[in-house]
Amino acid sequence: MTESGLFITLNSKKTLDLYVSSGVYGELRPPEFEEVSSHSKHYAALADAASARQDDHVFFFLKRSIIYGGQIIGSKEHGSFIINGPNCPLGRQVGAEVYWDEGERNNYKSTSKPGVFKVNNDKIQCQPYLIKFEDKIGYKGLCIESDELYSELSLKYSHPLPTNAIQGKSFCTITPGETKILLDLLEDGVQKTDPPKDEIKLRDDPLFFKPNMGIQHLSEAKSKHHHDAMLIANPELLPSKLKPGTSSICRKVPLTPFKPSQMDQADLCYYKLDDLEDGTIPNTIIETNWKLMGVKKMLKIVKYIGWMKKLLPDEFDTISYNLLAPGYRSTVKSRIPTEYKPLIKLIKYNPQKNI
Repeated sequence: MTESGLFITLNSKKTLDLYVSSGVYGELRPPEFEEVSSHSKHYAALADAASARQDDHVFFFLKRSIIYGGQIIGSKEHGSFIINGPNCPLGRQVGAEVYWDEGERNNYKSTSKPGVFKVNNDKIQCQPYLIKFEDKIGYKGLCIESDELYSELSLKYSHPLPTNAIQGKSFCTITPGETKILLDLLEDGVQKTDPPKDEIKLRDDPLFFKPNMGIQHLSEAKSKHHHDAMLIANPELLPSKLKPGTSSICRKVPLTPFKPSQMDQADLCYYKLDDLEDGTIPNTIIETNWKLMGVKKMLKIVKYIGWMKKLLPDEFDTISYNLLAPGYRSTVKSRIPTEYKPLIKLIKYNPQKNI
């Protein structure tokens, strides 16, 4: 499988030292003791964790520094993450226990519920999903200044990439091309981390996600975020023609010219190393919907094709452009521009049967 990476923003040196030393990371989220609200970002956090695959590289971003963590432990075929306790629907469904509890940290306050704790201003948080990683290349804790990466990217590429469009997010998947540049730069990195001031241990028996956990048909999804999180976690839910195979997976990829905010982001992209623009342009682009798809979603793919045509005038038509939904409104096909009709695939899945 093509190696890619995870780019994770942190807000304190103490947290960095803890995660790098322990080889564990978990995004802080409010616990979900009931059904997840449609306004909650809980399933977006699940989608982030679900993007992790064995041997993906973990990079932390703190202030103006980028620090290497290690490589993901888990599976190459499905999401590599730990379900950490009963404080989320998936955790309750599979009977997960708490394997890592940051309520034990000196500056957090534990509660009567395992894995649930108070942080700044008594905000209740938990870590429903964890990723585990280890250093296989001797880079653990090595650091570069972020300007080194961004200077390199700006010199080589005229298109936005996940690492330079992360503003406002705490986590993003990054392309094989970005990953390779970061690893090359880290060869001359300096040690940044120190022994952690908090001592937390991951239990020896964590429950890793398996495809038989969670939904078994896309029709069971509770929301768009839930739908996308589960098809990333378990690609067997995808129609056969859209399974990633050995390609690396990125979600919410900016496919637009640079602009200050609200860049168009593709739901799902697959990459092959060194194929298009050194592995910074996807080979496959997928826009999804969990209900009937309308014209607005289709027009996003049209925008992506126009941008790819500008970037790669001789290769844009080698990219696979896909819409995935249980059905399409009657106006979708007729509104596809004639010149792009041969390129855009409208894939309708049977939500009761994985095909």
